[in-house]
Amino acid sequence: MDVKEEKAGIRKEILRRRSAIPSKTLAEIDKSLPDFIAGIEDPELQSRLRKAKRIALYRAYKGEVPVDGLAGSFMEKGIRCCFPRIENGNMIFFDCESLSDDEFEESPKGIKEPVLSATKADSIDVVVLPAVAYNEEGVRLGMGGGYYDRYFGGRDNDRPYLLGICYEFQICSGVPVTDHDICADFIAVIPEEMYGE
Repeated sequence: MDVKEEKAGIRKEILRRRSAIPSKTLAEIDKSLPDFIAGIEDPELQSRLRKAKRIALYRAYKGEVPVDGLAGSFMEKGIRCCFPRIENGNMIFFDCESLSDDEFEESPKGIKEPVLSATKADSIDVVVLPAVAYNEEGVRLGMGGGYYDRYFGGRDNDRPYLLGICYEFQICSGVPVTDHDICADFIAVIPEEMYGE
């Protein structure tokens, strides 16, 4: 089995497990996530979040860990929040003032993306990463488009702090590693009791 097949197998299993999480549970996770992240005792993580002027997040899709509540809590603190949009095969981040429907539109895949009239984000301090899986070292497995790997992979000196948030079952020892895969600086793992499989 080659790396591509291994990744496809992991994606299939994780997406199956993610899709089994009830929408009510996802709403509860979304609501409790700001306190969960604030309660993590990691000095580097908390320092990065405290000093951040702009944080990149995503709009959850197909059972991804919902981070709207987290985005709202950052916005309340005066932190600028930006979100990705795919244009001509490239990922671009745009600032959004709120999570209201008039600031987003659905992509052809059904993912909420900032409207084109939004302002492009410049420097990003922290990125909340979407992911299918991570291994114990923090190497990320995405959906296979390579957008995050290309956007952040080539940045050594000015790379933002990469925060992964995932369910326990998304930590997989068998995640294959390739040269271009980005690695999270910290992974906040949501314990099973919060989503109760």
